[in-house]
Amino acid sequence: MADETWSAKVSPEIKEELVQLVKESGLSSKEFLEQLLSTHKIGLLQVSDAQRSEDIQQVTYHLDKIKASFISVVEKGIDLKDKFNESLEQESIIHKSITDQQQLAIRQAQEDRDKAILEKSSLDKAMADITARNSELVEINASQRITIQMQMDKLDQLESRIESVIELEEEVGRVHQESQAQIKRIESLEQESLDYKRQLQEAQASREAQERETIRSTEQHKEVHRLELDRAILETEKKMLEENQRIRDEYFLKVEALATKNQELTERIHQMELAPKKVKPPVVKEKDKPQTVTT
Repeated sequence: MADETWSAKVSPEIKEELVQLVKESGLSSKEFLEQLLSTHKIGLLQVSDAQRSEDIQQVTYHLDKIKASFISVVEKGIDLKDKFNESLEQESIIHKSITDQQQLAIRQAQEDRDKAILEKSSLDKAMADITARNSELVEINASQRITIQMQMDKLDQLESRIESVIELEEEVGRVHQESQAQIKRIESLEQESLDYKRQLQEAQASREAQERETIRSTEQHKEVHRLELDRAILETEKKMLEENQRIRDEYFLKVEALATKNQELTERIHQMELAPKKVKPPVVKEKDKPQTVTT
């Protein structure tokens, strides 16, 4: 049968006391509650049945002894548990200390190993440098021997040429004269270079002046052409105005002439209308007579 949850509202003091009793009994909350319920039932039986039998008293006596033994065993178990936990904690501390010492020793050994590797590498590099330096010294020694031999040969040659010192001095004087001549020639060339540079600057300045003059002349020509174009446009407009004026004058004269002719014709027509008519009336035939219409 599945367990069910049971709860009740109590004061904080009672709750703390129950928690403490459950903790001291070493039982779970369920077992403590079942035992408390059994004790309560036994108490009820003791109160309600005043005439209980000796068997019940014996059972109660044994139950109390069993209960006391059980509580003693539980307390001993709790003490053993505390001692075991304390011993376990001490062993854990000792184990941690040993582990830390081992890790420290391992780290120290690794550092010593790395240091030894570095020292070995430095020694190998130093040995290699020393070997290379020895080889280089051997080569330098051989080269110096060759140089000493060459110097000895040169010394022999110089000793053999001591007798021709005067010729060498003359040769030095000639070389000195040639060097002086070369210096004068270089100075002359430098002066010519300066002259050429000055001439080039003057030519460049002249070219720039000519360019400016050309630009100014071009601007003047442009201005003259613009003025001539404006004058030609003005003359053309003037001619067009004169031609328009002439056409207008001719048109005005023609209009006046036409008006004069119109006036003359009007006067002649007026005179003709005012003059007596001397023309015979036309003969009207019988058939051509118009019929009189009476209104």
